[in-house]
Amino acid sequence: MSEAFQIMLARIGPLLAVSIIGYVALFALSGGVMVTMLPQLMGTMGGGEPTSPDALLAGAGFGLILLYIVIYAISFAQQAALCRICSGRHDASISGAISAGIKCVPTLFGAAILLLIALVVVGLVIGLGMAGVVAGTESPGLSVLLALALMIGCIYIFVRLSMVLPVVAVDDVRNPITAIGNAWRMTGGNVLRLVLVFVLVSVVMGVLFMVLSALTLGSFNPGAVPSMGNLVGFGALMLVLGLTVGLYFLALVAAIHRQLSETSVGAVEDTFA
Repeated sequence: MSEAFQIMLARIGPLLAVSIIGYVALFALSGGVMVTMLPQLMGTMGGGEPTSPDALLAGAGFGLILLYIVIYAISFAQQAALCRICSGRHDASISGAISAGIKCVPTLFGAAILLLIALVVVGLVIGLGMAGVVAGTESPGLSVLLALALMIGCIYIFVRLSMVLPVVAVDDVRNPITAIGNAWRMTGGNVLRLVLVFVLVSVVMGVLFMVLSALTLGSFNPGAVPSMGNLVGFGALMLVLGLTVGLYFLALVAAIHRQLSETSVGAVEDTFA
């Protein structure tokens, strides 16, 4: 955790620059997609040649799908570029990181699609199995235990796959199946330590959010009515906090990846000691 904080401070300039470029590109390209949908909508509303509801819906649906693809593509490229900057293994130049991040987009899309398919299939099987067990036993206690087991399983899978991004962005793995396999092997034997790290970071960020809310909105005083100035201050602080948390989390993932990569198999147990 301390290494991640040092990484973020040492490379805050390039990190902020890539973040801003990513957000500007996101708004610009998303706005471009929305603009392409306006003529059809305005033509219908302005009394021009009428467009059938099916055609209008089909056009809007295609535009929304394209918009989602653009958003995810830019987000993947931005996160890969930021993670690459945090790694310390590659040049921290802004242009180099962005170029490398763009090259990571197809792999990250492939990994996301594969994991989504696996999640749907496994979730469907487990959900049907749990429903059958609960319906057969009609035991509320068993339902709670199964729900707890499901939550633990989700956390376990999240931790085992938490290194997919740095494996693609830092190790330059371009096969999504290989990236998933490498991330799974890399985190083996360190699940509990990784869970504790992520939980601790989440707790710290949650406490920080509560403190900032209390300072700006009076969250600890339910009877207090926040003023407009407090609302504006709260919004500004949340923007700064959101950006800081996002950068720190990527720096944390990069730091964990570097430690796991540089540690021999026999010394993995000492990685988070």
